[in-house]
Amino acid sequence: MLKSIIKTIVNRYHIEAQNDILKIIGLHVFIILGLLTGLVLFIRDLTGISADPCLPGDISILLIFGIALYVLFFIRFNWALQMFFLIPLIPYFFFISPSTAILPNHLSVQETLLTLTPFLLFFLLFSDNKKDISIYFVLSFLTLGLHVYFAGLSDYFFRFKWEAGTIFINPFLTLSAFYLVSLLIAWKFQNVINKLTEEKEKTESIINQTIRNLPLGMLLLEVVQDEFGTPSHLVVRKTNHAFERLFRITSREIKDQKTDDVFPKIFRSSFDWNKQYLSSKKNHFAFYLDRLDKHFEVDTFNLANNQIVSLFTDVTVKQRTIIELEESKLRYQVLLEAIPDLFFIIDKEGVYVDFVFKASDALKIKPDDIIGNSIFEVGFSEKMSSKIFQCIQSCIELDSIETIEYALELESSSAMFEMRIVRLSDHSVISLARDISKRKLAEIQMEEAKNKAEDADRLKTAFLANISHEIRTPMNAIIGFSKMIGSPEFDDDEKSKFVEIIITNGKVLLTLINDMISLSKIESNTLVVKKAPCRVNDLMVSLYKEFSYDLEDRKNIQLKVNCENSNQKFAVTTDQVLLQSILQKLIENGIKFTEEGEVEFGYRILESNFLEFFVRDTGIGIAERDQERIFERFHQLDNRTIRAYEGTGLGLSIAQHYVRLLGGSLSVKSKLNHGSTFLFTIPYKKEESPLKIVR
Repeated sequence: MLKSIIKTIVNRYHIEAQNDILKIIGLHVFIILGLLTGLVLFIRDLTGISADPCLPGDISILLIFGIALYVLFFIRFNWALQMFFLIPLIPYFFFISPSTAILPNHLSVQETLLTLTPFLLFFLLFSDNKKDISIYFVLSFLTLGLHVYFAGLSDYFFRFKWEAGTIFINPFLTLSAFYLVSLLIAWKFQNVINKLTEEKEKTESIINQTIRNLPLGMLLLEVVQDEFGTPSHLVVRKTNHAFERLFRITSREIKDQKTDDVFPKIFRSSFDWNKQYLSSKKNHFAFYLDRLDKHFEVDTFNLANNQIVSLFTDVTVKQRTIIELEESKLRYQVLLEAIPDLFFIIDKEGVYVDFVFKASDALKIKPDDIIGNSIFEVGFSEKMSSKIFQCIQSCIELDSIETIEYALELESSSAMFEMRIVRLSDHSVISLARDISKRKLAEIQMEEAKNKAEDADRLKTAFLANISHEIRTPMNAIIGFSKMIGSPEFDDDEKSKFVEIIITNGKVLLTLINDMISLSKIESNTLVVKKAPCRVNDLMVSLYKEFSYDLEDRKNIQLKVNCENSNQKFAVTTDQVLLQSILQKLIENGIKFTEEGEVEFGYRILESNFLEFFVRDTGIGIAERDQERIFERFHQLDNRTIRAYEGTGLGLSIAQHYVRLLGGSLSVKSKLNHGSTFLFTIPYKKEESPLKIVR
């Protein structure tokens, strides 16, 4: 809203200088405040609210400020200022006139002085003519003299201090002091304004001289607005000699003319100038002029007062040179693209200047990814970048050919290259890069295959050594104690213990044979999943009883079971044999690696229609680096023949394969010396009740 008011004032009074705008706005505000003050006093006196009414004084305020507003709005600014020469009427009615004064004359001299003095500042601020201050001072002096005469204080005229109710300084002296200070300030500011005016004229002269001698074509435009403040059209205000030479036209033909009338003659509709100047935000653009067969670049600058400066540069020679260079570059690029190698130009600082290569689906390089970037910014490691930089320096200094292999990280992949660096000049080299990714990939695959074969051979060797040990141990126990049973040297209690040892070692041997059979089925892909209803809680109870019996002699390990669903008939559709085998292997594994503490197993129902089984122990735990490898076949944390924990290294691998067959995944969470938790999920498909409603 404030901007709209300012714009209305500028348009009405046809002012441009910021100082004049502020004066007009300030005078409006001052007059309106005066009118409001007079109106308030008039209403108070008219209604009897005021104890000392003075209607003539109120009316004088309203008349002076009201007429000033009318003159300011409809006639002239200076005439409105002159209306304030009538200000002495206000203290006359309020403090001097015997019939209307609200105070005795001898007691209100200071009030008259206080009423008159501020308007010296008013004329100082709003009037450009020092005579106005002097005229007002004379009128104020006479008004003050009239007051002193009516008050009978003429004898005090030449005294410094007056005594009339109170002691105060001579009012004539005070008024004169304010007047002299106002004159001094006005004189000071006038000198400053004169200096600024001279500097402005000097600057304008320099600017005009510069514009006339400017080698670039200059065009000064003014944006004309309609009554709503919307830009409607452009008018040419000034041109320089260079513009007239460039477009073969004289200033008198186009000055103060609408661009819609003269631009078609100059540019022959080669460009939408109104759109460019009135709508576009671009400050730089280029165009081609058919009638002169020339290329131009234009830079625009928005000035105050809706003015636009455009500088026109003839770039025909530069544009033609660029076109010739582009054509030459294209020819050489076509030649170089026929060669499968990549060509890079790198300067002495390691910055890519240019490159050429035959595009392919496997290798896509964008110019922005290479050109302008240094070898330290395109994906090389710090060590590799330093090596390439050293090769560039050696090539330039010694005129040698350097060869180096490197990897380049692209958007979707990485590629291996063999680079040959050849000196091009004292400041740059040519780099010929050949893609050796396939060769390197083959070498890497061969190396990986070799390492896998060696690892497999090592694991199988360890497995064979371990399996022979695992088989001999229970077999020796079975054979030895079987002989001892037949000996008459032992009594029945001892023979019963021998039978238990034989049974235990038989179970170990049976587990070993079952693992070998399971591994054979997995390898031959003959294992078939047979899904049927499985009562999960019954399975948990069965496993608990099975392992509780085995742990009767190991009182330092406590076995726990945790089932989320307590319904004894809770059942799901899955392969019960495989599920039981998975849990057995995980529980056996937990018991084997737990010296003391507890082994807990159970299940919980997940929201995503999965059952999550878990086996948690407080055993030795697994180091983070070994947690992925424990599921590999034949892998054990200790692959030595003589080790603390027995086993073939197949249990977890078989369990993982069974979990995958059931549609789930097996994972481990563990920390060394803080136990382990094995988790696996299977799809949860609730078994429907076999009962049906029969009618």
